[in-house]
Amino acid sequence: MEDYVKRYVTKDGKQRLTIYREEYADNPRYNTDEPLHCEDWERDFSIMCRKERESKSSSARRLIEYLLENYGKREAIIDMLVENGKHMTDGMSVCNNALVYDNSLKGWALKEYTKWYGEKEFNWKDATFFDCSKKYIDLGQLLELCLDSTIDELCYFKYWTDGVKTASYSFGYYGEISFSDEISCDSDGICWLEKDEFLEYSGCTNDCWEEKSLRDIEFLLDEIESWTEDEVYGYVVEKAVKTINSVRYPDGEHDDTETEETEWEETDSCWGFYGELDKSIDWILEDAGFKKEELIEE
Repeated sequence: MEDYVKRYVTKDGKQRLTIYREEYADNPRYNTDEPLHCEDWERDFSIMCRKERESKSSSARRLIEYLLENYGKREAIIDMLVENGKHMTDGMSVCNNALVYDNSLKGWALKEYTKWYGEKEFNWKDATFFDCSKKYIDLGQLLELCLDSTIDELCYFKYWTDGVKTASYSFGYYGEISFSDEISCDSDGICWLEKDEFLEYSGCTNDCWEEKSLRDIEFLLDEIESWTEDEVYGYVVEKAVKTINSVRYPDGEHDDTETEETEWEETDSCWGFYGELDKSIDWILEDAGFKKEELIEE
């Protein structure tokens, strides 16, 4: 067994509790059916389950399009682009796409602020045309044709309904993970919770859902971070077994001797405590059936 990280003995010397760092711990997502969805696009690392690997979007951009199409504020998104169309020449535009009504063609032109190959300056150009009234503009098609910078603006300013909560995650050099409330087209990974699914699973109240971020409401994010940082622990409980070793000298030249030795016999163990040890220690002690005041740390 690996070297322990902490060891306690009861004050009466009859039991000891040893805490070990758990090597090769499971991804905590494999040990629960929490309805957290994850997709990532890092070449060397991933926290996706098998189903997600088989069905994931081709990029963060494509996943965001899907989420906005299903959980985005459609009217607010379109109105923002229409309002942006009023400021294409006054320096007050908030993103690099705009919807402009063409009175002669009786439809809406999607504009983009771009510079084509060989051009020296950026200019507003036509991206596509929607031959319909504003209420019939297809949101999925609109999002697909918008620039990355516009999609990022929609994410940054939270053009979401309350039907979804999102977060992004990135991988460090050794695969360690950090989560963020912000998502963008260049995110390494994106995770999300869908409201109806999560509330049915968890019994969480609607008020709790509305008031908290994904990070606040989903404990798995903390466990995943701990797992990638090797902050997973287990404990072993042992009882003291006393033995008497006697040595007899029949020749009478030496005195007979008796020595008492203590061996430790395992009586219980448990593994899979995710989190920094200082924050998990009380949970471990409680699970093992000990109180801190009855223990002495060796």
